Amino acid sequence: MPSIRLASAVAAAALFAMASAQDATSSSVLFIPTPTKTVAASAMETMGCFSTGVPLEDHGKGYFTSPGSCQQICLGLDKNVLGLSDGDHCWCGDAFPPENSQVDNSTCSTTCAGTSEEICGGDGALWVMTTGNTRNKVNYFDPAKLSSSATPSSKATAAPTAGGANTVVVTSTDVPSDTAKSSSPNKAGIAAGVVVGVVALAAIIGGVFFYLRQKRRREVEEEYRRQAAVNSFVSGGKLHTSNSSMTDSRLDPDFLARRQSNGSIADNEDYSRRILKVTNA
Repeated sequence: MPSIRLASAVAAAALFAMASAQDATSSSVLFIPTPTKTVAASAMETMGCFSTGVPLEDHGKGYFTSPGSCQQICLGLDKNVLGLSDGDHCWCGDAFPPENSQVDNSTCSTTCAGTSEEICGGDGALWVMTTGNTRNKVNYFDPAKLSSSATPSSKATAAPTAGGANTVVVTSTDVPSDTAKSSSPNKAGIAAGVVVGVVALAAIIGGVFFYLRQKRRREVEEEYRRQAAVNSFVSGGKLHTSNSSMTDSRLDPDFLARRQSNGSIADNEDYSRRILKVTNA
């Protein structure tokens, strides 16, 4: 029993390590389908319909999406701009999409999943509003400014397209060198966690197999000892039937050493004993 409990504990630890590694790999995508908390909110200002979501970030599909719920999500992330697409996706960011990507408001005609009285974008279009997080002016996103940066790096941002799918748009952004360096240890830690989990799982399987084999061996040995004891007990109650126990000391040993038949003998004579015969001279 202790071996089984130990194996179960090690298995649980291995599974937890692999689950932690998987969570770490997927942490780059932040899904927030519903608000995690309610904060004080100011009035929202509608900016209109845009054909792209850049530079906003999509936080996943929500079954009760509305401008109010999306506002709470973005305020929880301290973002100034919110966007709604396909009726059930909430986007958050710090700047409006490029000004030249704004389209006619009739393009955004999809009602919200949380309420049919509000508009939540359209098919491949984003309905953009301010969150009320700041009273300062919010600027439009300008890709040209990022392209002139001295140390540019590519950043992929998803934008809504027709059919509800997302198109990855690559833009140039500044990435501090310390952020790039910090990502390497994280990847190494994830890889180490996966390797440790696999090795631990293999060790658990080997340990369980060895334990079951030893247990079976002990059962066979115990059965053999029990059967031997039964056989010994049964044989101890029987009479000894060896030939030596049936030898009669009265018989002539010389006769017993000879063959049982030495030719013709009289049937009325007993040759098994020495007989003293007395005759008259």
